[in-house]
Amino acid sequence: LSALHDGEARELLTHKMEDTERSNTEKSSKQKVDLQSLPTRAYLDQTVVPVLLQGLSVLAKERPHNPIEFLAAHLHQNQFQYEDRI
Repeated sequence: LSALHDGEARELLTHKMEDTERSNTEKSSKQKVDLQSLPTRAYLDQTVVPVLLQGLSVLAKERPHNPIEFLAAHLHQNQFQYEDRI
């Protein structure tokens, strides 16, 4: 009987995880649509401005010889910090 309950619990957990995954995918799709409908300024504020400002701040402090390359590398390295917001 205990094994039956364990099996049912696993099945229930699996279904719950699948539902959560499906829900997250649906939310992600809705967010992408919402981004497309935003005015330009709001779109940039939500997607690029935070990481760009951080990069420009670091750039101003460090003043590297190749500022464009430095900023590009910074944006690339830190893009994942901000993708969760999108």
